[in-house]
Amino acid sequence: MSILAIDTVGIGSSIAIIDYDGKCFVECNSASNSHAESFFQILNTLFDKHNYNYDKIDHLAVVVGPGSFTGIRVGISAAKGINLVTNKPLYGINALEVQAYAISLLCINNKKNIRAIIKNAQGFYTQLFDCNLLPLSGPDVVTGSQCLDTGITDSNSITYMDCNLPKLNASHVGLLVHYRLENKQKLNEVEALYLNEPQYMKLL
Repeated sequence: MSILAIDTVGIGSSIAIIDYDGKCFVECNSASNSHAESFFQILNTLFDKHNYNYDKIDHLAVVVGPGSFTGIRVGISAAKGINLVTNKPLYGINALEVQAYAISLLCINNKKNIRAIIKNAQGFYTQLFDCNLLPLSGPDVVTGSQCLDTGITDSNSITYMDCNLPKLNASHVGLLVHYRLENKQKLNEVEALYLNEPQYMKLL
């Protein structure tokens, strides 16, 4: 199977292809808040470099949050547009499960739960997974004091602090989708995950 994966929820954007033989091809743009302007430039560069096109893609995946409000919207809009044109299956992946997957790669034979933690301006996004990457809780946002009060980094789970986690990009998203498909695990539909809604959204 081949997978086109999209991650635009951070400062920059990345798009990756997971090829039939498991090879990863990825293009990134680290420019801050230029998701809309750069998306199709990145995609065209990726396709041109590796002689790919939509016909060679079997599955689509996009990170649905949490993260940049604008980035979430750009990524989902682009992914749904590609899905509409190609009619390829489209899955929504959250950034916390991507981190949990990356931790699992670095902690082989781990039998503990995995606690994904992403720091943000208001506190922390967090979600708990078992060692097979199945969610044990929903994604949530907590403050720094809540982290200490709830023992979010208890000894029964591992976090990114227990390993040298690399910078994550769309290749990790594609590999996670590949893992879930191979293991017949549930993949979610695309629905934006805004754990911290912009103030003007709360007024609507």
